[in-house]
Amino acid sequence: MKSIGNAGTLTVLTLAVLACLLFLCSQVQAQTQLQMPLGGVQGSYYMTGAPVAKYVNEHSDKIRVTPNTSGGGVENIRRVSPGVAHLGMATAMEMYKSWNGLDPFKKQMRDWRTIGVSTKVLLNHVATLAKYNIKTIEDVKGRIFAIGAPGSAAAASMFEFLEFTGLDKDITMRKLPHKDYPTMLLDGKIHVFNRLGSMPSATVEQVAAQQKTALVDFGPMMEKTGFLKKYPYYQGVVVKGGTYKGEDRDVTYFGMAGYFIANKDVPDDIVYEFTRLAYSDGCIKSVTMAFKGHNLNRETPLAGNVGPVHPGAAKFWKEVGLTIPEPVLK
Repeated sequence: MKSIGNAGTLTVLTLAVLACLLFLCSQVQAQTQLQMPLGGVQGSYYMTGAPVAKYVNEHSDKIRVTPNTSGGGVENIRRVSPGVAHLGMATAMEMYKSWNGLDPFKKQMRDWRTIGVSTKVLLNHVATLAKYNIKTIEDVKGRIFAIGAPGSAAAASMFEFLEFTGLDKDITMRKLPHKDYPTMLLDGKIHVFNRLGSMPSATVEQVAAQQKTALVDFGPMMEKTGFLKKYPYYQGVVVKGGTYKGEDRDVTYFGMAGYFIANKDVPDDIVYEFTRLAYSDGCIKSVTMAFKGHNLNRETPLAGNVGPVHPGAAKFWKEVGLTIPEPVLK
């Protein structure tokens, strides 16, 4: 028998390495790559969506999800509806407004579909420093109020409230990146900020750890103006005293739940795979370890949803025994 020389050995090894690389490449190419804009890294969207993407990527040989930061739900719909992104998150308010072409959307955007709920009711956490003696939203008159990041649900929903109540005429509103709020408030560059998210808010906690902080109560103004009757996609939620360091009062905020959405043209089997894994017991457990503020709810995943459900997600929900309700938006 002839022995293989050094050159022959190298040739065999090279071919083996190439074969492995080709196999790996074929595996990667077989996966459908999905872009998923979420929100700021400390926000509920990102803190829910990023660990969901990680779990899906670890348990699927069919899809690979890349989570991205964004300005929030408004921007997410602007990217998902035209197909620039495949998945995203948005609130019922943003769904409603995008479907009907209402401000901040300049035209109707209807090429998205709902997958399922992703967050608890996202509250507009409006906070200030106790030294400013701001107790209610009416006390914000004459102050600088960072209402949310450009393109965010925080900015859109807060502007809607301020405009409806007439307070927009007496408050200096700013749309600024969320990540800068703690520093800007502590440095006196703004007097109040709004951070949309589930409770507790990491941003509020960050400020409260450094200076005495106060929450701004919306209850009296909402009751006086009938805000929740005018805009039924919002809910009023009481934040109990003691939830945040330094604030002993009960205050009322308003907010809405967030949902996973997909572009309508993402294939049904791809959305089915994402839904199946995102709402699996393993994923829910994994996400809970990273962020307890999520709401990956398999029992009532479409509660509060206003949009049509993606067929791929509908298939999964029907398999687990749920009835798909008629969408509000048609």
